[in-house]
Amino acid sequence: MNVIFHIVGMIVGGVLISWRARRAGVELNPVKFVLGSIFIIVSGIVGARLAYVLSDLNYYIANWPEIFSLYGTIIPGAIVFGLLALIPVAWFVHVPFWELGDLFAPGVALGQAIGRIGCLVEGCCFGQTILLPGLEQTGWLYPTQTMHGLANLSIALFLLYLDSKYKPFKGLLFLLYVILFFTQRFLIDFLRDPVTTPVFADTMPLAGMHVPRVISAVAITLAVIVLVWRWVRVRKGISHSH
Repeated sequence: MNVIFHIVGMIVGGVLISWRARRAGVELNPVKFVLGSIFIIVSGIVGARLAYVLSDLNYYIANWPEIFSLYGTIIPGAIVFGLLALIPVAWFVHVPFWELGDLFAPGVALGQAIGRIGCLVEGCCFGQTILLPGLEQTGWLYPTQTMHGLANLSIALFLLYLDSKYKPFKGLLFLLYVILFFTQRFLIDFLRDPVTTPVFADTMPLAGMHVPRVISAVAITLAVIVLVWRWVRVRKGISHSH
């Protein structure tokens, strides 16, 4: 059931991307778009698994056949590799990288929101027990699957709104998506059950640290730096034009 919702999310996200491209007057060859999307999805799967393997690299070196299992994945790793895959895909479909990133961002966020329904149905990615006055004995868990889903849906709607109202430069939606996605993942991760959040093994340099949080912190930092850099360049261009 989890896989079904993720597939539905990918399809819906792809439809939104294609619709927005037509609306923006961007010509996307259907065949190249599908092939490029498949490449991004496969890259994401590889990234999700690689992030998990790197969390305990010494174990997987000693048991290398297990590397090729899909048991154990980290979604932030999938997003990082998926976003990096946009670079060759942009060349392949003949659309500038920042423009393609802006086209993909809301669709990816919407697809993730739908995919999280699968997590809710499957019962994975669950939260810790709620330890608030009056709720300690209920055994209720933080609804982290729903929180992730609503956060991703909110990101998609915000980016679509921003695209229609204010977009001073290409790449803004893409960079905001990176910042917002990894911020919600970083924060909600504190409410998730430790069983659902892999940590670096004792034999690794970042022993004991939560892998998704580390990836999220690095991604947020880099995206903010690039966003500020591009914004400053735009503002300088405006001032010079005056």
